[in-house]
Amino acid sequence: MLNAFLDKFIYTSTLKYVHNNFYLAEVPFTIVPTDLLVGVCADQNPDFDRLLYYDVKNSTLKRLIKQFDVQFGMQGDGSLKLLEDFFVASGWGSIEVENIDPKEKRAIIKVTNSPISTSLKGKVEFPVDHMLRGVFAGMFSNYFKTPVECVETKCFAMNDPQCEFVIKKLEDFDFGNKLTRRQLKLES
Repeated sequence: MLNAFLDKFIYTSTLKYVHNNFYLAEVPFTIVPTDLLVGVCADQNPDFDRLLYYDVKNSTLKRLIKQFDVQFGMQGDGSLKLLEDFFVASGWGSIEVENIDPKEKRAIIKVTNSPISTSLKGKVEFPVDHMLRGVFAGMFSNYFKTPVECVETKCFAMNDPQCEFVIKKLEDFDFGNKLTRRQLKLES
């Protein structure tokens, strides 16, 4: 028994290990030691952090969401919930979508037990969950059917009680805020 989410796929024989690769339905995935991801996020280089964020966001939009839509045929809330459950079950922490405003194209997500921020607790000066930011921005750009960005406003690694992510359109962010400037490009 792994966890309730993955156990369903084991039971239905849609979680497989074939040719040295894992597949959930037909979507390939990998198990990665957290320390590899921590090493990528620990440097606190804002140029690299933004590059990582935008690459993950684009990959989520162009590849991951399309694979999940093809394999599971889910759109809207169902697709959002499936991706959320997948990342929680894959060990990215407990993800709680606290607030969604489809009209204003905004959301707030809280993450507890992020493995990256937990490993870097008290060792960094700025938020570290750039890969999650990218996934969230891609997921919600698809959900809202319009481009949105994501800023980590609170981070467990910086001794906040949990990580908090704000998602909204680029023009709605305050670029007078140093966390916004550090995490996003003014033009998309």
